[in-house]
Amino acid sequence: MNKRIKTLYVIWYREVLIYLRNGVKFFTSIFLPILILVFFGTGLKTMLPSTILNYDFVQFFFPGVLGLSISVMAVSSTMSIVWDREFGFLKEILVSPISRSDIILGKILGATTTALIQGALILLITPYLGINFSKWLFIETVFVILLVSYGMAALGVFLVSRLKRMESFSIVSQIIIAPMAFLSGAFFPLSNTPSWMVKIAQYNPLAYGIDALRWVTLSESLAQEEISLLTNHSLLVCIIVLLAFNFVITFLSVRVFNKSIY
Repeated sequence: MNKRIKTLYVIWYREVLIYLRNGVKFFTSIFLPILILVFFGTGLKTMLPSTILNYDFVQFFFPGVLGLSISVMAVSSTMSIVWDREFGFLKEILVSPISRSDIILGKILGATTTALIQGALILLITPYLGINFSKWLFIETVFVILLVSYGMAALGVFLVSRLKRMESFSIVSQIIIAPMAFLSGAFFPLSNTPSWMVKIAQYNPLAYGIDALRWVTLSESLAQEEISLLTNHSLLVCIIVLLAFNFVITFLSVRVFNKSIY
């Protein structure tokens, strides 16, 4: 058990170190979501005032941008697997006397942590967006961010395990992540969309993650009745689905990775 913990720690630490040492990626991962919230969110707020929507658009938009930004960070962080495979570092890890499952779990935890850092820093701007926040609410939101980030990181590992080249990662991630983003309810309420979109969104784990973030981040700013109008699922259902998805996708990512080894 001690050996396994050390293995997870070393691989996790390497992934986090790669993120923190990349100053450009660290800065843009925080700056771009804030830029979208401040300019894009404010611009749409003037076009869609609360007298028309019956709610503040920025409050609706913030959980969506937060969820999408941590999802993109979690998935993109797993690109290190393709990088390690292409440049031979993965072979060096595989010949070491450690479990391959621990290797992939360490990668998932590392990608989860980078997304968690990003999400926690973005939460610091909530007072400037008119969203009431407290220390306890911050902890609750970080927990939901952890669930969403872990699932998306495991999904990223599942997608990249069979890839051999860096160019393939961007294509595959866009094909998978883009539909998930548009069907997550991050940009518009899914309740107002056609029935076929609502049915597809029911199988989208990111939609449950966005709903969970809305329930938590807006709990001190809006009444539960108002939040229910902006979401399709209750908080309890969202948490259960996220936990189930994380368990299943972890099993699948480990299985696919073990089968894709040289």
